[in-house]
Amino acid sequence: MKSRCQTVFLIGCVLIVTTCAPIAPPLYKDGPLDGQPGTGPDTFKVLTYNAWHGLDTGEFWVTASQTPEQSEARLQFQVAQIAAAQPDVVLLQEVNPLPARAERYVQALADRGSPYDAVYQVDACGIRLRGETALIPGLNNGLAILARRTLQLRKLTGLKLSGDLGRCDSASGVQLEELRYAVIGDITIPETGQHYMVASTHLHSGIEAGAPFLATLERAHQAGYLPRYPKFRWDVEQDRLRRIGELDRLTRTLRTFRREGAYSGFAMGGDFNFESDFPEYEEAVLLKLTDGHHAAQQTLELYTADPQRNGLIHIGDDTAFPDALQRVFNELPPELAAKAHAVYLTEARRPRRIDYLWMESFFTGYCVQQELFGTELDEKGLPASDHYGVLTTFTREGSSCSDIRPAAQ
Repeated sequence: MKSRCQTVFLIGCVLIVTTCAPIAPPLYKDGPLDGQPGTGPDTFKVLTYNAWHGLDTGEFWVTASQTPEQSEARLQFQVAQIAAAQPDVVLLQEVNPLPARAERYVQALADRGSPYDAVYQVDACGIRLRGETALIPGLNNGLAILARRTLQLRKLTGLKLSGDLGRCDSASGVQLEELRYAVIGDITIPETGQHYMVASTHLHSGIEAGAPFLATLERAHQAGYLPRYPKFRWDVEQDRLRRIGELDRLTRTLRTFRREGAYSGFAMGGDFNFESDFPEYEEAVLLKLTDGHHAAQQTLELYTADPQRNGLIHIGDDTAFPDALQRVFNELPPELAAKAHAVYLTEARRPRRIDYLWMESFFTGYCVQQELFGTELDEKGLPASDHYGVLTTFTREGSSCSDIRPAAQ
């Protein structure tokens, strides 16, 4: 039973969080403006990028994995690549700490002659009363959208996608379990007056267990070992269902906003933590969302999480695994445990595409190209994040895209 002081403290924190939550701006409602052919920009670029929070995360605590100087150098390395790519919109994940980190992106880009605005939403805050008054002062991680100043970026909402115990806002919050959010912004296309919504999100991660690994465990279970396998399989399925629920909630909210406002369409990008052969991807297809990768008719996968190429991802034989996974290995006889361990490592070390740009009626009639972002290496031979980003370029038909497929309607 919680003591009275603990209860009062938690209630006080919740009151701080709920009473200080910002009021979302109204939706755009001036009436739809459909740009005529040739009236839109020649090109429009959207970058989605998990920029890496630079934290060592444990089950109950997090610590910084870089010095402030190293963190700033990594940000400057990212900014140099962003400035070179010249995206109109940047959808960032794992921006830490907020709001300072988002403001640093804006200032550093402005120093390079690229004025952007930023909106953001915290999704991991621990217990934070105000500013640095926090249980874990270095933790205020979350999502950000950067947009060229001419696009008049506004924040519509920070949408909680999952998690019941707690809430994170810009400078305060109480988080008693994992929370997942999206930040939704409104942009205006200067050439046409059209309004679009753009969203950045980071879906639930959970236990990474692919079909070969689960099949290995199921055979062990059928042979009379691993009595906990049904529970483990259930937990894996719950992770997938959670991501499906998060995806559904975000899509439903964007469509509600689009119906209530006069938005021409939307694009949502981020780290979705599923691959194209997962049930979550099938759900996105059933929701009639367009994968920018398919709109661009990519013949090769753009692997955004690639341990074989990215030196910031280290998965060794001695890598520490989540407790639930380690318990599975511990319950197997040594020979079977070694086999399951090897299968899991093989899966964990393969490259994966888990970062996407999903669209609905976003720059329709434009041609689409996609490429990896952030593959440049620093003097130590390392990229600026443990993910590569995805840069999507929309080119107006008749400009320079005769061999590129127009975006889906």
